[in-house]
Parts: sequence; structure tokens; C-alpha cells
Amino acid sequence: MNLALYGSGEFTEEVKDIDEYLITKYKPHNIAILPTAAGKENDYTKWLSMAKIHYAQYNLSIIEVPILNKIQANNQELINPILNADWIFFSGGDPNYLLNVLKNSVLWKEITRLYHEGVLLSGSSAGAMVMGNFILSNPFKAIFKNSDILWKEAFKLVDYTIFPHFNRIKNHPTFIKRVIKQSPKNISSSWIGIDENTALIIDDNKQSIHGPGNVEIHTVKNQ
Repeated sequence: MNLALYGSGEFTEEVKDIDEYLITKYKPHNIAILPTAAGKENDYTKWLSMAKIHYAQYNLSIIEVPILNKIQANNQELINPILNADWIFFSGGDPNYLLNVLKNSVLWKEITRLYHEGVLLSGSSAGAMVMGNFILSNPFKAIFKNSDILWKEAFKLVDYTIFPHFNRIKNHPTFIKRVIKQSPKNISSSWIGIDENTALIIDDNKQSIHGPGNVEIHTVKNQ
């Protein structure tokens, strides 16, 4: 199983070294881009445009998969283009919205099947968050408005809760303390913080960090 979790920076030169590592290692011929997390945004197409420009330098064929809502996520005709993908990539956006669209959908069923068959799966920011155990369903309010910490169960491809943009989150140390204090033990004792423009790559249960930032991994053992 091959998984790449980006803290941010997808489809930009800031993550060029990460992408080059993945392309060299996995040798994909194409990449399916899903801007699903941005489905409520008027400019969701920017993710597709950015991907086209970015991956043109690697001669990667872009498979556009503009699935933006639950109805589309259960439409097999719209899902079919990903079935021959070598690499599947979820962009950033709203993690709560992305989780709601994907949960119990045909799209997610097909993607998890492909993932378990060895297709490289990537997510950035919101796209990375849903791969973990839980998502913070109200991140902006929780960080900046000191509202209650609210969690939703995610897809558990990795046994951690994932915090992207972690170098920015660390600028709000009281937030981290509140997460630990207010969250159930299975969240507060097992989480990953991934800095911007940085990725944690998990290849058959082996982990490696790529990019200019850091990845903090907290488990029960080091609490």
C-alpha cells in the first residue's frame, strides 16, 4: 500500500522534490486529480489547471475527475476514468465536506480497492486529513475562535489523526494543548503533524519524510 500525505503545496514548485521522488519510485504514466474537497468553491477548477501545468514537466497524463458532490460520487460513469489511474490525488479544501461526499460512496469504494491493489494514493491538506483516523470538523473555529473541538471518524488508512499546515498550527500553541486536553485518548495519543510543502510517504508500512519541513509523529509510546 502506497500513500503520500502532503501538508500543503500540491501542484506547485514548492513540492517539486516530493513529486520527483514519487515519480522516480513509482513510475506512473498518469495521475487522476480529484478537487472534491473544493466542491463548494466557485474556483475548484484551479486545482485541475494547476495540476496540468505542474505535471506537464514530467510528461504525466492528467485524468480530470471533477466529482464535487455525493450524487456524482455515486455515478459510475464519472468514476470510470480513475479505474486505469496509476496515481490518485485529492487536493485541499474542506475536510468535513470531502469526508461527507466520500463516505459510503462508490467513488471511495473504487479508490480503496485500487489503493489496496497498489495504486499510489495522495492527499494534500484536507485530502490528507481524511486518510487518518479522525478529522477536526471545525478547524477554523477550533483554532482561531476557541470553539469546542469536534471530531468525525475518517477512513483510517493510517492509524493517526492528521494535522496539515502544522508549522502554522504551532504558532497557536494553546490550540495543541486544547486538542490534547479535550480530545479522546485515541486522538490525543496518536496523531501526526505535517508541515506545509512537506510529505509523509508510507510505502508498505515504511515511513519517510520529504520536503523542507518536518513531520511530528505522536504515539502512545511517547506520550
